[in-house]
Amino acid sequence: MIATRIGKKSDVPDNYTRLGEYIAAAEEKGEKLHQFWIRNCDAGTNIEDLDLALLEIEAVRRHKPDIADKTYHLVVSFRPGEQDKLTKDDLMAIEAEYAKALGYSDHQRVAGTHINTDNFHMHIAFNKVHPETLKVITPHRDFKILAKVSREMEKKYGLAIDPGMTDGKERDPNKLSPAARDYEAHTWQESFQRHVLKHRGEILEGLGKAKNWQEAHEVLAEYDISIKLRGNGMVLMSPDGQAMKASQLDRSCSKKKLEERFGVFEARQDKQPSKGLHQTRTRHRYKPRPLARHRNTPALWRRYLSTRKTIHRQPKLTARASRNWKTFLLMEAYQDPLSMVLILAHQELLRSTLKTSHQNKMLTLAHDP
Repeated sequence: MIATRIGKKSDVPDNYTRLGEYIAAAEEKGEKLHQFWIRNCDAGTNIEDLDLALLEIEAVRRHKPDIADKTYHLVVSFRPGEQDKLTKDDLMAIEAEYAKALGYSDHQRVAGTHINTDNFHMHIAFNKVHPETLKVITPHRDFKILAKVSREMEKKYGLAIDPGMTDGKERDPNKLSPAARDYEAHTWQESFQRHVLKHRGEILEGLGKAKNWQEAHEVLAEYDISIKLRGNGMVLMSPDGQAMKASQLDRSCSKKKLEERFGVFEARQDKQPSKGLHQTRTRHRYKPRPLARHRNTPALWRRYLSTRKTIHRQPKLTARASRNWKTFLLMEAYQDPLSMVLILAHQELLRSTLKTSHQNKMLTLAHDP
C-alpha cells in the first residue's frame, strides 16, 4: 500500500463537492467504482445520500470563508489483485485507521475505491473543518503518519509490503553510495548525495504532494536537483554533474514508482520569466563545502575559493594543488598549522565513516539467513 496526499494547487479553488462527485462517479477512462461510503454526515452513509451529504459538508465549510484549503485528499494505492482480499468492511476499517492517525476520526468525509485494470486504489476526501468545533486540522509531517499506518494495515490484512518514504529498516536512508564516498575521500568536500540526504524528509514530503512531472521538477529544483533518465532508470543530478540513483533517495522515487504516479517521464519545461510569473526559487543550493568543520575553517576556505578563481593563471603545480579542498590543504600544511589540524579532522571523519559502514555491513551479514 502506498498512501499519498494529493495537495491543492495554488491556482485551483478548493472544490469539495466536485471532488466528492468525482469519487462517486469514477470518471477516469476505463475506471469503475468498486465501493463507496460516507462518514459523519446526518444525511446518510450510502451513494444515494451523496447530494445531501455534500450540502451538509459545504454548510460546515462555509463557517471558514477565509481558509483557502479545507480539504485533505488522500489516495491509497494497492497491489493488483488485492481488491479480492478485502471486503468493504476491511476497506472501511483501513480508511478509519488513516482517519484516526491523521486526527480526522470525527470529521466528515467521502470515500470510495476505484478499479482501473490492475490499478486498485482508494480515494478519501476529508473535510478539514471539524463539524462541531469548526477547528481546521492540518496534520504535520503527515507522510510519516501515512507510512506507519500503511505498514500496520499491510501486516494486519496480509497485503504486499510497499516500503514507503520513511521506512529505513531494509536500507539505511543516510548511507552514501560508493561513488559518493569516493568523491568525499578524494576531495574532502561534501558530496551531492550528502546534500540530498540532508533534506530527504522535506524533499519526499514535497514529492508526495506533487501531481505530475512538472510539479515534481519544481520540488526538486528548490534543492538544486534535476532528475533525468539514465539507462533503464532515473538519476538525480547536481549542477556540477554529480549523480545518484533516484531510488537511493527512496524506493518510492524509482523510475517505475514515479511513472506509475505521473505517467511516462517528461523533461522539465522551463518557464520564461514574465510579469506576474516567477521561476522556481532554489531554497537550498548545492555548493562545495568542507566535509569537516573547525571554527577557523571559513578563513581558509575563502582562501581556497580565491585560488580557484585564478587557477588558470597559476603555475602548473599550484594549479594542481587547487583542484580540490584536499589537495589545497595538503599543500598549505607546509606553511599553515591550521591546515594540518583540518587534515587530521578530515582523516578522523572519514575513518569514522568507513568504520560505521563496515560495522553496518557486518551486522547485515550476521542477520542474513
